[in-house]
Amino acid sequence: MLFTSGRLSPLNPVAQFFGAKPLTPEESKALTGGVVWRTDFGLNGSIDGYKIDIDKRFSQSPSFTLTPANLAALVASGVPGAASITNVSFYTNAFSTSTQGVDITLNYGRPVGPGRLDLSGAYSYTGTKVTGGSLTTTANQTNKIIFEQGQPDHNATVTATYSVSQFSFMARVRYYGPWTDSSGNATGEIFQNFPSVAFLDLAATYNIDSHFLVRVGAENAPNTYPAKATNQANRGLLYSRNSPYDTNGGNIYVRLEAHF
Repeated sequence: MLFTSGRLSPLNPVAQFFGAKPLTPEESKALTGGVVWRTDFGLNGSIDGYKIDIDKRFSQSPSFTLTPANLAALVASGVPGAASITNVSFYTNAFSTSTQGVDITLNYGRPVGPGRLDLSGAYSYTGTKVTGGSLTTTANQTNKIIFEQGQPDHNATVTATYSVSQFSFMARVRYYGPWTDSSGNATGEIFQNFPSVAFLDLAATYNIDSHFLVRVGAENAPNTYPAKATNQANRGLLYSRNSPYDTNGGNIYVRLEAHF
């Protein structure tokens, strides 16, 4: 059976029948700090830390099934297409979160042989916890898990570039930490924990002049594929549609770039 859903303003009388209240501004408190350094031998970097608490975060309410009386009121309120709507939801100030993290960057460069070698690295940790509101209830545990674990907490990149004359050669490793996804079926939500994965990118660049360059490269050069989504075959998917990284394997490209 097909259902047509509508998203109502919290000020709509039908939405208020289901408990909607006027939205109020989100409130946040943030604490940040960092250090930056530079040396005489080519090494520089930075460390930044932060903690952000947000209250009254906006979220979409659960879906409510309309009664005949609700439907008549919805039609009377002038909502476009209201006569075909069977379920409604609305935005609400639903929950609170606390996020803390750290960003670290390192850069090092020096002459090597006839050219110059530049090394750079970046690491970030971002962890979010739901601290109150609707997502702490048993009925919303799926949303809570996905909100807290649906993206990798740990991400990193390491890049090496060697430049000589009009040529430069780049190698980069991209790392994504573990994360969690869910897929619903008739028996309820099924969670899958995806392991960490790393990709290698390679590129060679020829600078034609100060305005034009040609770059030949391979993103995900080893043609690495992440873990398959074991519970999404019913959607015709091999990999999670919510993946935070590309799932199409390697990509080879040639680019002509112009800079003015």
